[in-house]
Amino acid sequence: MNLDDLSDFLLVASHKGFAQASRKSGRPKASLSRKVMALESALGVRLFERGAKTIKLTAEGASLFERTSGPFREIAEAGEVLRDGQTQPHGLLRISAPTLLGQLLMGRIAAQFTMTYPEVRLSINLEDRQVDLVSEGYDLVIRVNPEPSSELVGRCFLKDQVHIVSTPELKKRYVRAGQKLQSLLPVIVRESQRSSGSWRILGPTAKEIPTQTVLQLPLLVMIRDAALTGLGAAKLPNLVVADDLKAGRLVSWGAASDQPSELWVLHTSRRLPSAKVKAFINFLETEFDKATSWSIKKA
Repeated sequence: MNLDDLSDFLLVASHKGFAQASRKSGRPKASLSRKVMALESALGVRLFERGAKTIKLTAEGASLFERTSGPFREIAEAGEVLRDGQTQPHGLLRISAPTLLGQLLMGRIAAQFTMTYPEVRLSINLEDRQVDLVSEGYDLVIRVNPEPSSELVGRCFLKDQVHIVSTPELKKRYVRAGQKLQSLLPVIVRESQRSSGSWRILGPTAKEIPTQTVLQLPLLVMIRDAALTGLGAAKLPNLVVADDLKAGRLVSWGAASDQPSELWVLHTSRRLPSAKVKAFINFLETEFDKATSWSIKKA
């Protein structure tokens, strides 16, 4: 396989067409087309389906792109560092993060990181599946309670407790000092959560609360919004309800779990972390040590 031909294939694939790749690189479309055709001939497979006005990757082309785009990008960045003598964080940094974290915090994180490291271009993808860093070309992933792995290394930057919360009015209606609950507690739960008939509040005065599910919703932010109406109580991480607890819109009945959730930022152990990867990891750890900056306390 000719690496020059592969480089041109990646250029065309990443820009989703010969015309776009030509404009970006300043090279003739005919030259790019010849290089891609030479690669297809060498591999014995078609990498693009060519239509009258559009092209798209074949299954083989998509597989080749996924497996080679990340390593090729790293080689190019390494060459830039050696050529220019740059030691400061720079270049494209691709990050995969959970949807909830993205909705709540990644905008502020991205903005503050960019102000600190303007030479780094962030590309953040929000999804809850387990991405493959190497084949999909990510530099970092953020995961909640990740399983131990020899493939990934990193740091825990936040430990987040799950609370049972409700409006103050709902708690007053159902709890009396030194007395038991007067009736079933209405609760709002995830659609995927199975109702157990009771919730356990942990702590020095641990107790079981009989419950009745009144609403099921798909997202934690939706459950928080529903809990704010007073319809029912909910189990929610501090990450989601910190501002509401501080403002008194919601109150905590106690911890819903004896172990806080851990948020980790991870990179592949197969590669030495680049300056931009180190910078982002250190940035997260430093920022979340400043508890008041994010209305969240690091456990």
